[in-house]
Amino acid sequence: MKNKFTNIFFNFRDSIGALLFALKHPEVTIWSKIIIVVALAYAFSPIDVIPDFIPFIGYIDDAIIVPFLFFLAIKSIPEPIFQQCKLKAHSTFKKSIGFILLGLLLVIIVWAFVGFIIYGIIAAIIRLFHL
Repeated sequence: MKNKFTNIFFNFRDSIGALLFALKHPEVTIWSKIIIVVALAYAFSPIDVIPDFIPFIGYIDDAIIVPFLFFLAIKSIPEPIFQQCKLKAHSTFKKSIGFILLGLLLVIIVWAFVGFIIYGIIAAIIRLFHL
């Protein structure tokens, strides 16, 4: 079981890395790059189309929309280019702990930024109505 989980994790890591490298690849079309950016932005965004607090329906975007966007992004890239990018990602992100820490740091920064924006908006609304 542990080996299967490790294979899934590293395959996912390499696929995300391949999408990042495909953004810089000159032979990838602009439409593919747009799909990749949308998929990555939606997956790493703390804002969901369907809020998670709605029972059952709230997790549909996490369970269906995100994998579908990644599927579209991967299928929009020609297979030889994707395999080339995946090999490059595998060799670049071989030390997974650094990649994990970098991703964790990015998520924390995005959440902090969104939190500060929400705090500022709420504080401004409170000040506006308590004049």
